[in-house]
Amino acid sequence: MSYDTDNPNIQFSQNELVSKRIIEKLVDQSSITRDDLVYDIGSGPGVISEVVLNKGARVTAFEKDVQYFSRYRDRLIDNDRFELYIIDFLEWEFPPGQEYKVFSNIPFFHTSEIVNKLLLGENVPQDCYLIVQKEAVEKYTGTFGDTLVSPLLKPRFWIEIIHHFHRKDFQPVPSVDVVLLQAKKRMSQLIPDRFFSLYKDFIVFCREGKSHTVKRSLGRLLTYPQPKQLSRILSMDIKVDPTHLNFMQYLGMFQFF
Repeated sequence: MSYDTDNPNIQFSQNELVSKRIIEKLVDQSSITRDDLVYDIGSGPGVISEVVLNKGARVTAFEKDVQYFSRYRDRLIDNDRFELYIIDFLEWEFPPGQEYKVFSNIPFFHTSEIVNKLLLGENVPQDCYLIVQKEAVEKYTGTFGDTLVSPLLKPRFWIEIIHHFHRKDFQPVPSVDVVLLQAKKRMSQLIPDRFFSLYKDFIVFCREGKSHTVKRSLGRLLTYPQPKQLSRILSMDIKVDPTHLNFMQYLGMFQFF
């Protein structure tokens, strides 16, 4: 075993749910069923893993803190439906073609990296439940306007907040609002997998490129009259900064492209 710090409790600590009853209620309301494979990332003392196992599912858990691992060993390690890896989930390589779901209270300071790995990679979950800061979810859903990441997630997933926690549900008590995010894989994806990498490049090019208007961005990709055609089709102003566009306009632009 190897660790990245001499004091893993500081580096990898997170806000843990105090009530097992809350976890049981939320898992019961989820899509998790018997024999599903469920990932528990940053699994802490193993309460979520235990509840999911009690539902009959298989669990693969990831935890970097050796002291938490010791607490697991006595309670769960003999369960043949349970696997625990003392590694950083971000270093995990998904088995090809593996179907899985996620239910996890992830470390808040790694939210972006974990979401990117789970939801923007090649092997995405069938359903994903993450306990995260409300502010992060607003970025993923584009609550106050689509961000760079929200148009990348929406073609693959239905994303919504399905539970609001009280801050006192956690120990230590967080200084931010915490929610349960569900990202459910669409039955029919809006961008086929074979085009998704190109779609990502398209979104990044439009939003992050040096062109400061939609017209200039599209002018580097399309023929001269086509940006005006798109403007009429999608009811959008091509003279604005691309960051002002919404997801459906990005989707329409890419499909046209």
